[in-house]
Amino acid sequence: MRVALIGPVPPHMGGMTPGGVATHQVHLADGLAAAGVETALLATNTSVSPGCWRAPKNSAAYGLYRVVAQTRSVPARVQAYGGAVSVLRYLPRVMRMRRVGSRAEVLRNALAYRRFLVEVRPDLVHVQHPLERCLYARMVRRIEGWRLPLVVTAHSLFGEHAEPTIHQLMAPNLRAAERVIAVSDHIADQSIALGVDAKRVRVIRSGVDTHRFQPRDRSAARRRLRISFEAAVVLFVGNLEPRKQVDVLLRAVAQVRKQIAAARLLVVGSGESAGAEDQTARLVRLTTDLGLGDAVEFMGQLSEDELLDAYAAADMFALASSSEAQGIVALEAMACGLPVVATEVGGLPATIDEGRTGFLVPPGDVAALAQRILGVLLEPERAAAIGAAARHEVEQRFSWKRAVEATLEVYREVLD
Repeated sequence: MRVALIGPVPPHMGGMTPGGVATHQVHLADGLAAAGVETALLATNTSVSPGCWRAPKNSAAYGLYRVVAQTRSVPARVQAYGGAVSVLRYLPRVMRMRRVGSRAEVLRNALAYRRFLVEVRPDLVHVQHPLERCLYARMVRRIEGWRLPLVVTAHSLFGEHAEPTIHQLMAPNLRAAERVIAVSDHIADQSIALGVDAKRVRVIRSGVDTHRFQPRDRSAARRRLRISFEAAVVLFVGNLEPRKQVDVLLRAVAQVRKQIAAARLLVVGSGESAGAEDQTARLVRLTTDLGLGDAVEFMGQLSEDELLDAYAAADMFALASSSEAQGIVALEAMACGLPVVATEVGGLPATIDEGRTGFLVPPGDVAALAQRILGVLLEPERAAAIGAAARHEVEQRFSWKRAVEATLEVYREVLD
């Protein structure tokens, strides 16, 4: 079996932005390669020097390619993307497409995808998320007349994308796929509501690297991060964008501090990938307005080792999002043995077992969030038991081995 994966990669592999989709992509690629599947990955969010097409072989156990056409510094070289004949064949189709970017950009990307697929010659294509990258793969398949099966993983839909984007771009891409993999029952239901045949939908939850994310020495982590041993530490990890509702979490921590003066909040992540909706400056101002002062630390993007230290140093994890397809960061925290308090939205109710592996609260409810955080911090023995149960749950239900095996089964269905 030869599989072509298309999607983003994390920053340590050259990706320009972090996120759950990129994390999912690289773990899937690693797992497929380990299972003996010939795998090539087209990284769609990298910035590379002109002329660079394929990454060094030692960068991964699989073939890693980059879409150089998406880099502004790379001119459109007709010969590099398939020659004049290919351009003439693709141009009429591109002229009818206006909603995904300029015609020149669409043409460059479509021809770059064609080059990737011609070089890899896969048995099937698996695209992460039904956005533009899926449209380009469909375009190449149609223009070339290839009977190439398409699998699409849907990571998020309503609540995280604009309605026109969902109905005009994502829904047609989902309906065109031979199989749709949804990361939660919540996303599966939304896909079916958009017209996808229920028989083509499979639910496969994202996994967690339980070797990398595991309970570690809290005292040592706090020494490295220069955090007081007496502090009661609440951790948040994620992009600082509106749907993460970090402002709600800040207000809840302000209430918690009225009873636990040593309570602190670590905010890991930035708003760089949110563009104009970057909430960083607003959140810093709110921190001052709430009188939290040194109680909140905005840590920005951390290295892998620093992130593991942040999980190890925390007493608990909090996620106040208004929408989450699954909440991979919640799973990472659970794998690290932390009790999680999160909002009852999207796929989180299927991730967190109320009262056993964590707690769920209504989105936007500052008082309820503060009360649950207080309950965890004031009952350390119960919190430790919940954290241990959370770790066990992740090992049993959310390992990457299980996710890769389930994905391989979908591939076999399609190819059969």
